[in-house]
This record gives sequence, C-alpha cells and structure tokens, in this order.
Amino acid sequence: MQESFGVVIMAAGKGTRLKSKRPKVLHEVGGRALLLHVIDAAKTVSDEIVCVIGHEAAMVEAAIAPLGVSWTLQEQQLGTGHALQQVKRYYRVFGEGFGEKTPKHLMVLSGDVPLIQPETLARLKAFHLEQKAAMTILTAVPENPYGYGRVMRAEADSAAVRAIVEQKDLKLGEDSAEINSGIYCFETAALFAKQ
Repeated sequence: MQESFGVVIMAAGKGTRLKSKRPKVLHEVGGRALLLHVIDAAKTVSDEIVCVIGHEAAMVEAAIAPLGVSWTLQEQQLGTGHALQQVKRYYRVFGEGFGEKTPKHLMVLSGDVPLIQPETLARLKAFHLEQKAAMTILTAVPENPYGYGRVMRAEADSAAVRAIVEQKDLKLGEDSAEINSGIYCFETAALFAKQ
C-alpha cells in the first residue's frame, strides 16, 4: 500500500529584495511565473498540492486557480513555521487528530525555485519514505556557499543534523560547506505534533 504524500508550496512572501509590487512567486522565467514551474515539478510527486499564499493573495490565487491546486492563507508573513501552522489549520488537525484528507507525509517547497527538477523531487520522496524518516532535508555542497544557511551535522559523516545556521548568525570558526536548500519532507504527524 502506497503511503499518502502531499506537497506544500510556500508562496506567501513579498520578495522585498526585488523591490516590486508583484509577488515574487509571480515574476516570470521563460514566460511563466516562478510558482507555476514549481507546481509543475510538484505534480510529478503528488496530486495533493497546497500553496500557502499571503502577499497579494488574490493575484496568486488567480494564477494557480487553473492548475487545480489548493491554497491556504497566511495573512501575516511570520516565517516558515507560521506558514506550516496555516497548513495544519487547512488540514483541520487541531485537537481531534488528522482530517481524512491529511497526507501521511508532506514535502515542503519554496515557490521561487523554478529550476527544481522533477527527478530531484522523486529521489527526495523515495529517500524519505525508504528511511522512514520524521524529517528529510535536501542539502547541497556548492562551490561557493556564501549567503546560504549552513547545515551543521551532529558529528562528521553523521546523517543527524544538529542545526541550520544562517550565514549572518555563524560564530567565528563555525562553518560548513553544506547548505540548506529550503526543501524538506516530513512525516505529517511528527511535523504537527508540537505546533
């Protein structure tokens, strides 16, 4: 029996660095909004897709409506953890346990990664399920990690992650070449247990 698997796409942010009134996820690459590329890739791993929208929500909702994906509103953009609380509310998992449509696992993507490959998402999903993990983080070791959050392992060559530290918060002598992509898989019950 295949375990239920859903995708959450973070698409609520303002994209203030772009200095644009248009939501970041609606800026275009290759003639299509960034978010639409991400949704296409996400559809290769699940039909259950929920976008977390917020800034200029009506514009984002209009862009995704023809694609048949669901959405939930994050009225105030208070970070990823807060966005996932909106997903928990969407699945109505307060107090009474999980709703019928709550997938057993969730992949979390950013709405501004238009070059993410379906093969990468398929491999991440397969790895997460094979490992029976509560959480899986997609990481990378780029040539230059400048500007990215660093993945700090519990021990050298360990699969366990001790912390993810933003570059600006790195202490003197603390560094890692491994970066956080911002793409995760969670066992839904573990993700929502403490929220």
